[in-house]
Formats: sequence, structure tokens, C-alpha cells
Amino acid sequence: MLRLGLSEVQAEALRGLVRDEHRRLEAARQALAECRRELDRALSRPLPDSATVLELTIEERVLEARERELASDLEGALVGLLRPEQARRLQGLAPAAFGDMLVRLSA
Repeated sequence: MLRLGLSEVQAEALRGLVRDEHRRLEAARQALAECRRELDRALSRPLPDSATVLELTIEERVLEARERELASDLEGALVGLLRPEQARRLQGLAPAAFGDMLVRLSA
């Protein structure tokens, strides 16, 4: 929490939020990964069924949008718990650093 300068109270509030939201985000990621595996299987057939490929492609797009929405909602909720200067630092974090912070908070 060094990068954001969180107080212990803020850190605990963020941990609770991240634990709850992380489960939803992880479920969305798993659903997307499974959809991509199914799409890969469908495309690897000698004669792919176009209806199946179309259905899985649409599902993939919907799941990608859902994953982005959940991540954005989580970031918005986190920002809501921070002081303005902390929120600016959070929004300035590189995606990898943001992800690393989320992993540490969800542990």
C-alpha cells in the first residue's frame, strides 16, 4: 500500500472490497477462458460449424465486455474509498502495478 499511502483503516476497507469483487472478476475471467477454449475447439475441426463459431464469438465479446465492466466498477469503488491525491495515484498506476496491488489486497 506504499504507492498509495493508505492508512490501516483504508487498507482494511480496500481488502474487504477487493476480496468480494475479486471473486466476481475471477468468475468472469474463467468463463471467458472456457469460452475461448470452446471457440478454439470449434475452429480446429476440419469443417467448423459456422453457427457454433458465431455463437461462441458473440459470447466471447460479451464476456470480454463484462470483464472490462467489472474491472472498471472495481476501480471506481476503490477510488471512492480514497482521498483525491490517492485516487490520482491509483489511476496513474500501470495496469500491471494495479493488478499486483489487487492480488496483494485480495490475499
